[in-house]
Order: sequence, then C-alpha cells, then structure tokens
Amino acid sequence: MNKIKISWAEPSIKNEEHSAINDVLKSQWLTQGPITEKLERSICKYVGAKHAIVTNNGTSSLICSLLAHEIGPGDEVIVPSFTFVATVNSILAVGAKPVLVDCDPKTFNTEVDYVKKKITKKTKAVMPVDVSGMPIDVNAFQDLVNEKNLFLIQDSAEAIGAEYKNKKIGSFGHSTIFSFHMAKVVSGVEGGCIVTNDSNIAKKAKLIRSHGDTGQYNHKIFGLNFRISDLHSIIIFEQLKKINQFLQHREKLAKQYKDELNQFEFQKIPDFVSRHPYMLFGILNPKKYRNSLNKFLQKNGIETRICWLPVHKQPYHSKIFNIKLKNSENIYSKILNLPMGNGLTEQQCQIVIDTIKKWKRSF
Repeated sequence: MNKIKISWAEPSIKNEEHSAINDVLKSQWLTQGPITEKLERSICKYVGAKHAIVTNNGTSSLICSLLAHEIGPGDEVIVPSFTFVATVNSILAVGAKPVLVDCDPKTFNTEVDYVKKKITKKTKAVMPVDVSGMPIDVNAFQDLVNEKNLFLIQDSAEAIGAEYKNKKIGSFGHSTIFSFHMAKVVSGVEGGCIVTNDSNIAKKAKLIRSHGDTGQYNHKIFGLNFRISDLHSIIIFEQLKKINQFLQHREKLAKQYKDELNQFEFQKIPDFVSRHPYMLFGILNPKKYRNSLNKFLQKNGIETRICWLPVHKQPYHSKIFNIKLKNSENIYSKILNLPMGNGLTEQQCQIVIDTIKKWKRSF
C-alpha cells in the first residue's frame, strides 16, 4: 500500500482545542454536562434555531428525531437512495419503511417531483438530504409537507454553515440534523445535533437522548443512550468559533479545483444556494476513466473516495429494495471525491490538480 501524502479529509485541530480539552479534563466533569449545554446555546445562536439537542453522532440524531416525531412501525418515510447509508438505516432502526426515490442528475439532491409520486396514506415524513452539504430546495419541500400534512426532517449531516436564500440551514423551523464527524466542516471527532423550533419535539428529543429519563432513574418515555461527552462537545464548541474561516478556506479550495479542472463536470449549484460548505468535492468522469484516475491518485499518495453506492444497490439493502434509480446509479458510476478539508493546504490542492493533469496527459 502506498503511503498517504495527502489525506482525503484533513482536519484542523489546533492549540485552542487542545487547551479546551485539558480544561475539561481538569474540571472532572467529562460526560454530558455544562459544556454540552453551552454548545447547544452556541449552535442555536449560530444557526438561528430555538432549540439544539446535541448527540453522540449524526446517526443518533436521525434516530432520535424520528422517535421524537413518533415515527415507527406502519409508517413510511420518503428518502433519497443517493445518500450515506445512515439516512436509510435510521428509518429501519425505528421500524418504519424507507421509500427510496431518485435524485436530480446535476445537483445530486432529490426534488419534490420525485417525492410527490411516492406519497401514500402511510407516508408520515419526508427526509431529504443535502448532498455534499449543498442545500435542497427548502421552500419547495416545506410547501409539499404542509400541503400533505407530513413531517419534514432534513438530513443536513454535511451542511452546517450552508445557506439557502441567504438563510442558514437549520433556521427554517423543522427538524434538521447535523453531524460533527471528523471529516465534517465542524468536527468533534464524533458528534451530532438536532435543531428545531418546535418546543415539543425538542423536549421529547432531550428525553429520548437519555433513555427517556426525567430524573433519577425515572424513565417516562422510550429512549436510548445518544448522549455525547463534554470532551467531544468542547472540541465542537471551539471548532464552531472558526466556522467562517473553515468555510472561506473550503470555498477557496473549491474554486481552485474548478478553475484548473474545468474539463470535468461538478455538482450543479442552483441559484437558491447562497452558500455551499463543500463538505465534499466531487468530479464526474465516465466509470472507466474514473477508476483509472482513482488508482493513479492513490498510487501517488493522494487519498480519495468513490462516493456512496446508492442505498438500493448496497449488499444488504438490495435484498430489501428491488428497484432501479437511473440518476443515482449514473452519478455513482462517475463520481470521485477529491481531498477536501479544513487542514488541506492550497499547495496540497495544487499537487492534487497537477497529478490529475499528469494522469490526463497519459491518454
């Protein structure tokens, strides 16, 4: 195996985070506590939401949100197949039925027109995904769920900092989840969050996060252990202070890629997207060439990711979903995610570009 010279998602953990972690260690309160509460207030202020419920990861946030909306056996949730498997697994975990839909071939996000066709009497929620962090058409989905009396749960695991029509994702009132995994724009190594303006949903989610416990071993409703530690929360807290710096850096790297690799196709950005956080940066290339380029980059010490196999094509899930979704399958066959991270330098980005150009000249 070739030694990695450039990581796929280089983080940026600096002295501020190290110092804050030491302060928490010295405090003797390491589990979920006052730091997590401080983080929740900070997220609310940044995003513009009334409530934030921080959890141990993004998947937990999805499950917790579904449970808070009382979604379970007998219910259907419409969800795109072109997503990381956690989106669909969270629905399966609560005993509901995921109904998979296709995505737009250019934006990679699902759209209202795909969802409308799958609504039935059993549909209880729609769970669209901000692929690569790029916002869905929020207003269109809000109009749809209001018309059909459904819940909207937005999987924005990759989208903290993203903006739709100059408003931050998470500020629109409905339940929205973020992830603070190591590869994300804001990282806590692990972590997740639900934001909502619905006080009842927030109250239930906080109980569900800790086994439904209202006090000392008084379990009022069903719940699980989705708690985060204050050690993780303090990292997220310090990272959130730097989010504008991180977003500007990612925008600069994305422009560098687009300017110098303009022979490739990229994710199309609709006019309603006023800020793309570039959690991922993918290029499209016919499968034969995509695989060749991927091997060449890996051989030269550049770590990449072929984006997710659509859920309906995953080895386990293909036994559940016997469907074809042309756009999702076509995107997967072409996409290659290049290095993108808060710790990736412009010089490293240029090395990636030059290596791709070198590969291109070999044809």
